[in-house]
Amino acid sequence: MPHVMMSRKKCTGCHMCELACSAYHEGAYRPSVARLHSDCNPTTAEVKSHTCLQTACAKCQDACPNDAIVTKRITVKPHGFFDSKEKVGESVEGFVLVVDEEKCNNCGDCYEACPYDVIHEHPDRTVAFKCDLCDGDPQCIAFCQNKYVYAMDLKVDKKDKELAAV
Repeated sequence: MPHVMMSRKKCTGCHMCELACSAYHEGAYRPSVARLHSDCNPTTAEVKSHTCLQTACAKCQDACPNDAIVTKRITVKPHGFFDSKEKVGESVEGFVLVVDEEKCNNCGDCYEACPYDVIHEHPDRTVAFKCDLCDGDPQCIAFCQNKYVYAMDLKVDKKDKELAAV
């Protein structure tokens, strides 16, 4: 699946990606409901990013007893600048994992299964929520602001290329 990655070396910890994500999905600048996040150690300035690898991992989907995490075909047309733009081009086909809120009973199995700590309980709707690549236009990439370091990138893995070929 195409998925976003945050560079630990380039990220300045401004959290603009979190603000863009929450504004797109929630209509408010509320980083607590962003679908990705970064932790910045104030002493060392080391940044640890948390982004979803989508179908390249899929441990949350495997753990869900209600089949509430579904695979959805998507065309990703990211705006903005990112390192792999030349390789990816203007768009890429692939798959994303999405939470079907009608089926989700908030059991928490997916939260525990996620090795990247990117699927959580939505504080208002009491269902799981995670990155869905903003329906094909990842806002975290579009709003990464530092033009000298663009910390956000779009990656496409081998499994996705195989799935898209089917």
